[in-house]
Amino acid sequence: MEQQWRKVSVIGLMTVLIHSVSLVSAALIQDEATFLHHNENGLFVVQEQGLPSSGSMEMLEDPIVVWSNYLENATYHSTSNTIDGYVFAGTYLNPPMETELFALTGGGTPEWGYDGTEFFTDAGDGAFTLAAVDDDASGVNVSKWTGPDSIPDWTTSFAGYNVSAYGPIAVSDDGSTIAVIASPPDADAHLLLFDANSSTPLANYEATGLGFPRYVKINADGRFTAFIALATLIVFDRDLLNVRSQLSMGFSNSALDISGDGNLIAYGWPSLILREWNGTSYQQLWSWSPGGYYLNRIAISTDGTTIVSCWYTLSFNTIKVVAHNVGSSTPLWIHDYPLSSGTLQEGTQDIDITDDGAYFIVGSLGDDANLNPEVHIFQRDNTPHIYYTVDMPGSMFSVDISSDGSYATACGKHVHANVMGHGGDIVMMNTDITGIGSDDFAKLQDESAYIACYPNPFKNKTDIRFQLLDASGCELKIYDAAGRLVKSFLLSTDYCLLPTAVSWDGTDSSNRKLGSGVYFVQLETPNYREIQKLILLR
Repeated sequence: MEQQWRKVSVIGLMTVLIHSVSLVSAALIQDEATFLHHNENGLFVVQEQGLPSSGSMEMLEDPIVVWSNYLENATYHSTSNTIDGYVFAGTYLNPPMETELFALTGGGTPEWGYDGTEFFTDAGDGAFTLAAVDDDASGVNVSKWTGPDSIPDWTTSFAGYNVSAYGPIAVSDDGSTIAVIASPPDADAHLLLFDANSSTPLANYEATGLGFPRYVKINADGRFTAFIALATLIVFDRDLLNVRSQLSMGFSNSALDISGDGNLIAYGWPSLILREWNGTSYQQLWSWSPGGYYLNRIAISTDGTTIVSCWYTLSFNTIKVVAHNVGSSTPLWIHDYPLSSGTLQEGTQDIDITDDGAYFIVGSLGDDANLNPEVHIFQRDNTPHIYYTVDMPGSMFSVDISSDGSYATACGKHVHANVMGHGGDIVMMNTDITGIGSDDFAKLQDESAYIACYPNPFKNKTDIRFQLLDASGCELKIYDAAGRLVKSFLLSTDYCLLPTAVSWDGTDSSNRKLGSGVYFVQLETPNYREIQKLILLR
């Protein structure tokens, strides 16, 4: 009876897999999307058909929400990814008003929280430097942690200052330098620049006569900080402790980014302007405008090859996403979001890009009818390709994608930003971009195998069921969400050619229990490879 069950299962699985391959090769495909719904028990995940995209590239295995956290009253202000899968986030509005540190395998429960009032956060991409600016009634407090320790290395305060901008804090990728922009009420912008090891500022630079602070970005090694004071863009040199460049933009806006080496800056409002350092000044390379749209977010890849810009209309009912190679003003591609209901604002709130520019994430307000997903991950290439979407219950204020693109986070308000209400959400997504890479998602060749896991999700044990029709030995490998090999099973040819089940109890190669999270089972032979997702719930 067991043999008969297996035979039927093989045929059924083959039908499903062959159908999925035919979809991949089509000229127009409907990407899978993850929609987060909410009931009295919190958020739950539903896989549904997503937005259409075009192009000949193949879709990878669908990413998945690894964990989510819902706050009933507070709202999430910012999210920042750092090393080893940790995520640093800031909340405000209602208790808990705190910074929170999440672990990859923590299931969405914070490792710790640090109390305050209204937090903005950032973290080093390549070092465990966590930093937060807290705006309370007495002034601005800046704190720094060496994660995952919950006790700050230092905290320093600036009485009478406040934060009046989106994105008022930035940490360099190497974790060496922290930049904050703040000011006393109705006063000019101050750049507060710190070595991460000291609470004494390297500089408290005042942009005299230029207006209030709007936005700050920092290059990879922390030497150059770019910030906006109302309508003026300033680049400050940490090593020389002086202004490298000061440019009048002609408008006030928060669209700004700087490349990893600090030699490219991009900004704009009616037009995107790219400038490059020539040894003495930032000279304009090119400008570009779609006409009838206005720029509000920019991301430059760390390697300086790619620029992504997000545009809005004055009716606030759609978003235009544009990808450029740095060397040309002609876009690689342009993608327009579907028109929203138009009754409330739709606009990009944050954008982040991988170091090599291959992938980027966009977080938006959405619309009050919740017609458009608020989180999109795009693959650059030469045609617009929506790699992954998440439809949140409300508006997203902050997004971040890890430097290598292996995971991403998004956070914000549980209802639309312009709707009365409260609550906040943060989600972490495994993207499948690295660790188990795109080349590992092999095509089905001549109905050569099947693999299935049951139960999935599982708590104590799951059976990994498979059969190969043509094999010379096979190996089962289990990876965690960061792409690390945690366990493997080497099997003989005869074993692989039979309908087979291997039990896995959620332990690693040393028989230690692994934590809750997403895992990947890879079935591999010299000529074949296939991967299935598994979710372990402790």
